[in-house]
Amino acid sequence: MPTTYLLGQGKVYIAKRDAFGNPKALRWLGDVSAAKLALKVTNAEQKESYSGQRGTVKRVQVGKEATIELTMMEINTDNLALNVSGVVTNTPSGSVTGEALPVVVAGNRVAFKNPGVTSVVITDSASTPVTLATTKYKVDPAFGAVDFKDVTGATQPFLAAYSHGAVDSVAMFNAQQEDDFLRYEGINLAENGAPIIVELYKVNSEPLKELALITDKFAEMQITAAVLIDGAKTPSDELGQFGRILQIAAS
Repeated sequence: MPTTYLLGQGKVYIAKRDAFGNPKALRWLGDVSAAKLALKVTNAEQKESYSGQRGTVKRVQVGKEATIELTMMEINTDNLALNVSGVVTNTPSGSVTGEALPVVVAGNRVAFKNPGVTSVVITDSASTPVTLATTKYKVDPAFGAVDFKDVTGATQPFLAAYSHGAVDSVAMFNAQQEDDFLRYEGINLAENGAPIIVELYKVNSEPLKELALITDKFAEMQITAAVLIDGAKTPSDELGQFGRILQIAAS
């Protein structure tokens, strides 16, 4: 029998499942630098009581479980939502008037409710509002923040008016936990690029382990997903109940 080795690269896709457990449209997760599948069984064991050795005389598998670990390199909004159990919100560009700012002193920094700001005008809360001179503050447009240099003689709180660009945001831990379908389409570099496919029918992801916000290398998102049993399939079925691995001869 010829030897077969595995040196893999490829793409990992994820999909929502329909009411029957079938995958909907697949979404590529982008650059995944590592993908590791692990299987584990739980055994019930019986030890004998007659030889003085307490040897194991019977072992029966009573549980099966599998996990998949992914290291994702592309930090886009959809991948973030998957990793932080969140929902993506798309805020269109627009304008704001009368946004009340917290009371400040010289040297304080205040963030607006929206980033990507332009045309900022700040007024005070006097009975006849006075527009604050632009020499008394400095706007950080990209981050939507303002640094105050001088607030002498002004009636606070300040009110801000500005325009802002469109932005996508991902809230953490506000999405309904769902089971997904996972598919790996790889090439085996050790066997002349032979295709290999791994399908996991029902995976349930844990939140990301960490996201390095300050680092000297490219940030990555590492997640672990439990591979659950798919009750819609039977153990004797060609597909199995957890997943399958398909090896295809190189063309």
